[in-house]
Amino acid sequence: MGVEWTHSAGRHGITRQDALYAMTHAEVSAEVEGRPGEVTVVYVGHPHGQTEKYLEVIAAHRPPRDLVIFHAMELTDLYRHLLYEGE
Repeated sequence: MGVEWTHSAGRHGITRQDALYAMTHAEVSAEVEGRPGEVTVVYVGHPHGQTEKYLEVIAAHRPPRDLVIFHAMELTDLYRHLLYEGE
């Protein structure tokens, strides 16, 4: 799998390491609207194991096996509800 980082993914000062940790240890993820032919997912997780802070990371899964990460920032109200769904 190839991983691509767009310029906008680094706009909010989140390191690639923190974004990848949040994605791979996400407490919740959800498919969101994206470009046709891609599966776009928002991941909500901590940037590392010793914090209560959450990040939102959005990535497009492009066939056949590429991943484009284009958004990473501290969790906003837009996706905060995902943490509490199903409670």
